[in-house]
Amino acid sequence: MLTLPKLRRREYQEHLSRFVERVLRRADVVGILLFGSVAKGLEQPFPESDIDILVIALNLPENICRRRIENLKYKEGAEAIEDIWLTPEELLKGIEGGWGVLLDAVADGIVIYDREGVLEKAKKLVHKRFKRIGRVWILQ
Repeated sequence: MLTLPKLRRREYQEHLSRFVERVLRRADVVGILLFGSVAKGLEQPFPESDIDILVIALNLPENICRRRIENLKYKEGAEAIEDIWLTPEELLKGIEGGWGVLLDAVADGIVIYDREGVLEKAKKLVHKRFKRIGRVWILQ
């Protein structure tokens, strides 16, 4: 199910909508998560902030540079997007490994799309394995 949040600033809303619409044309996308300042409602006036997005997809190239290049086309007309593309396995490994950016994103982010429940599973894993004290994550 697709749930686009209502953002405070029209320009950010347009960029997010454009990006999500394009990304969902890929049959292998199983999750999209909005995180960072825009998700928290703390963004600066457009275009001072970027829109942080985590995309979970199957069949991504192993080479990170190739992955970034392959997915640049989705950002056309939505240049405010700062995207991270991971496979479901990479997402769970990153959480288990304590990757701070990923822990923050998953714990605080807004789920836009979660076809197979991978983001819900990731959120549960973060809260089961880690505890946040201020800006630091520790193992429970």
